[in-house]
Amino acid sequence: MALSLSQSIVVGLADFWSRKVRSLITIFGIILGIMSIIVVLALVNGVKEMSMEWMMQSGGLSKINIRGNWEYEDRKADKSLSLKQVNYIKDVCPEAVAFNPQSNIWAKLSYGSKKEQQLIVGAYPDYQIAETWTTQQGRFITDTDIRNKSNVIVLGTTIKKSLFGNEDAIGKLVGMNGKKYQVVGVMKYRYMKNRWASEGQSDNAMEWKNKNSFIPLSTMLIKEKADDRIWDFSVTASSPETSVELKEKISNIILNFKRGKPLMRVTSNYEESNQSDDNFKMMTMIFFLVAAISLLVGGIVIMNIMLATIQERTREIGVRLSVGARRFDIFLQFLIQTVIITTIGGILGVVFGLSILELVGKFLQMKAVASEQMVLTAILVSVGIGLIFGIFPAVRASNLDPVEALRYE
Repeated sequence: MALSLSQSIVVGLADFWSRKVRSLITIFGIILGIMSIIVVLALVNGVKEMSMEWMMQSGGLSKINIRGNWEYEDRKADKSLSLKQVNYIKDVCPEAVAFNPQSNIWAKLSYGSKKEQQLIVGAYPDYQIAETWTTQQGRFITDTDIRNKSNVIVLGTTIKKSLFGNEDAIGKLVGMNGKKYQVVGVMKYRYMKNRWASEGQSDNAMEWKNKNSFIPLSTMLIKEKADDRIWDFSVTASSPETSVELKEKISNIILNFKRGKPLMRVTSNYEESNQSDDNFKMMTMIFFLVAAISLLVGGIVIMNIMLATIQERTREIGVRLSVGARRFDIFLQFLIQTVIITTIGGILGVVFGLSILELVGKFLQMKAVASEQMVLTAILVSVGIGLIFGIFPAVRASNLDPVEALRYE
């Protein structure tokens, strides 16, 4: 007597339900393995999302960073560029959409009786493009400010609040190093959750930016530092893909400036993002191998239980074969039952895995991000385990001799 596919599924579910305790013990390894896959993939996705969020908050994938190479063996070698050299790079790289040379000092800003010591950044107007950061009040540094070496300043939101509170800062004068600077703008508040913040620390990973203030680069180099050395600057390409070629071009120019010595490091956010993706894929593969051990053990247990089930139902199999059931029907029935068991284990593993994600994320202080693709992958893996480890018991059941099976007690 042949059973349809739907009947085989019903019989499989009934068999699972009639032996609930044994079935749950049978699929325990599958549940643990699928839970591991869910948790690991969610953590990897979370770290990947945080990494991408940080990169986008720091200028995006089109950004190229040029900094001193402090790993170079000659500690005394000049690991900076002159403003003239930076401007030369700008002239020979018209394909770039933004140039952002910077020069920084720590200085005390004062307004009335209030004083705050923070990082002051000398910047070009392109800073807003390169850092994807604009003002919420007033304006930023302009080309006119650069040409005139103007005493103007743009405040970060935190420093503005410290000095002015709720008072409007635009047009006011703040003191710095014995000079007066007119406030022409206030930057937008930047926020990114800091999941590694300890007690007493800010939960905003971008708070350090909110504490920065900005003056024209020309004003910084001539009035505050009295030198034209640039230790840090960035360039923004027209797209992430073109940033790789532009990075190589800038690297060659700087190598010529430094007589072939790698005194400056030129990095591309796009390439670093791709490298991070490769690292995440490697991490995922390693964790998958660990989870696979649990799944392998679970699959072997299920296979042994199904073989024991065949022994219990040998006489039933003999009856079915004797009344006309095809061997393929027997094979399909036991294979489907195995797949049902592993699929139920997979579903339970997904449910338990998703339920503990928040707890695991808090314990590890990491972001855990679940996705539909992750759940689908876990279910497919559990179905695959059922197919792989269900074939041998199903073949054994379908190959039983009907006469011997009917004699079996």
